[in-house]
Formats: sequence, C-alpha cells, structure tokens
Amino acid sequence: MDRKEQLAVGRRLLGHIDGRTTDLADALFRNRVDAYSCRERAARERDALFRSQPLFMGLSSRLSKPGDYITEDVAGMPVLLVRGLDGEVRAFANICRHRGAPVAEGCGNARAFVCPYHAWTYDSQGKLLGVTDKVGFAGLDLGAHGLVRLPAGEKHGMIFVRATPVREGERAGIDVDGVLGSFVSDFAALRPETYPLYSVDRITPRINWKFAVDTFLEGYHIPHLHRKTIAPYFIGNCGTFDGAGPHGRMCVPRTSIEALRALPDDERNLHPHIIAIYQLFPNTIVIWQVDHIEVWRAFPDRNDPGSCSVEFTLYRPADSDRPEKHWAKNRDIAIRTVLEEDFPLGERMQIGFESGATDEVIYGRNEPSLVHFHSSIRSVLGVAA
Repeated sequence: MDRKEQLAVGRRLLGHIDGRTTDLADALFRNRVDAYSCRERAARERDALFRSQPLFMGLSSRLSKPGDYITEDVAGMPVLLVRGLDGEVRAFANICRHRGAPVAEGCGNARAFVCPYHAWTYDSQGKLLGVTDKVGFAGLDLGAHGLVRLPAGEKHGMIFVRATPVREGERAGIDVDGVLGSFVSDFAALRPETYPLYSVDRITPRINWKFAVDTFLEGYHIPHLHRKTIAPYFIGNCGTFDGAGPHGRMCVPRTSIEALRALPDDERNLHPHIIAIYQLFPNTIVIWQVDHIEVWRAFPDRNDPGSCSVEFTLYRPADSDRPEKHWAKNRDIAIRTVLEEDFPLGERMQIGFESGATDEVIYGRNEPSLVHFHSSIRSVLGVAA
C-alpha cells in the first residue's frame, strides 16, 4: 500500500476497534457444500480457473539467475518455467515434442534441457537444438518442434503463467498490471523484487483446494482456533476488506496498533501493526508480514476434489541483517499454525462436506473476503450457486 492508502486503512481499523465492528459484506452468502466435494464442479474449476486464468507462480527470486527453472503440475498441465540465458522468464509445457516425456524435473539451473527418453535437446528459450539419430528424423523441421509455449509475464518482481498453450497469433506475454488491477500500487510499494527466496515447503492435506484459500480469508476464527498460538497478537473479528476485480485484500490489526493513536499522521507507519493478506485469484494468498513475505498456493488434486497440494514459500528482504534463526522461527510458526490447527480441522470439515448431512455452508457478513472470493468463482464459472 502507498502512504495515502496506509493512513486510510489505519483510520478504518481504529474506527472498527472503537466501535467493536469490522468491514461487512452486503449480505450473508450461502454456498453449497458440493462446491468442496463435487467431481463435476472440480472439473469445471480446473478448466475455467486453473487452465484459463493467469496464475501467480512466485516472486522473481524463484528464478534469480539465467538458466534457473522450476517445474510444476498445474491442473494436469506439466509446466516448465525458466529464466532464459537472455534474462527473460518463459513458460512451456514440460513435454518433449518427440514422445511426450518431461524434459525437466524438480528445479535447478540448466543451459539446456535434455529429454531423458531419447535425448532430444532444447535450449532455455524452448528451441529444439538437436535430435539423436538425425538420419531417422531426416526432414524434421527443428524450428517447428520447439517446446510448446505457455503465456508468461513478469513485473514488480512477480511471475504469472497461464496453463494453456499460446494460440497462433496470440502474444506469449501476460499483462501483469492488467492482472493486478488497482493492486498494482500496493505491490509496487511492497517491492517484491527485493525479497530473495528463503524456503519452500509442500503439503498435501485432504481438503478441497478452496478450503486451503478460505483458511486465510477471515479473522473471525483467530480468537478461537488459534487462542493458544497467534491470537494474543491480533484483534480478532476486526479488519478491512478491499477488492480489485476478483482479487481481495484483507488487513487484520495487531494489538500493537493502539500505539498509533498517539502519533500524528506524518509519523504513523501502519505496516508493523497489521497483517495484510492478499488473495490473488484464484488460488494464491500473499501475506505481507512485518519483515517478510509469505506465499501460499493451493492446487486441486487431479482425481479427488477432497484433496489438494499446497506450496508455502517464505521470502526475506535482501537488505536484512537478521540471523538465519529468525527466518527459521518465522517459517516454523507459519507452518505449525496451519499444519497443527487450520488444516487438521479442515480435514474433519471435508469429511462433513462429503457425508451428505448438510447442503450448505454460510459465510457471514463479517467475512467479506470469503464472500468476494466465492462470488468471483461463481462469476467465472457462470453459476448462480
């Protein structure tokens, strides 16, 4: 957030604390439980949300050097994301054009990608450099058989990919400013490009991917579920919500925000006294902590709507002189809170969703981030419920 927005959000939060209120949605929102358990619904989400929408892949420091690459499965699309030797980030289907084997695994750094099956070789820009047994493939146009390109874009230290092949005549880039909408100024102020990657963790809870996102979209549960861990540091069921297209931003006050009351506006710095949670549609949570950035990304299981994979990455500021144990502690707190409190309860809730005992869940007016998120999903899917 820029300075003007920080001051405005700070005033809203202090007003809510005084009035024992919070930002409210226009109405209660009822969601069918099969949104979390229906296979047909899950298939529609994979196509409309994960294959057709620009997806946040991480901060630029995930690919900090030319030749750096990561591989992912995005709703059935094997993705190879690589920073070319020319410095540009590109995305490809991680599929050899010969017989379909993946040309890369995991993450690392490479000047070229060699298919493990028959050693067809591609450069970091996806061009097919050569094939083994040239006689057997005489007449093959190497230039027409590079890796299949996926749209990708990088700006403000953020990388986005769309997991659908570039069509003929279509630009291979993604307009990151267009994706972020009115949150462009927020991330420009955050300066994600100055945060190196600290850690990567992967989790496979037995919950629908949307519940993994839901976990971060309301502070209503903090005083209850997290009463022995993080609750003493936050004012529960109090916050601001602002939308930017399908994305959302929720700011939850820390108890320390009371210190701002004694300061004039020109001395107020809101950031240390809140947690700013950005929901980047459809599947990403970016949390702006006091001195680091946390990113949670949820992906649906290919076969089971009641399962997902979650990636947690922590980024620390490049200019920090804090010791390694400080970042290890912050990573541990985040992981333990989610793994020991949020997701275990979510797994029991998933069982309830699949039991057939109830038809719907209800999001309160005091949960506007949840309402916005699920309203945006319905809008993209073209469904009323």
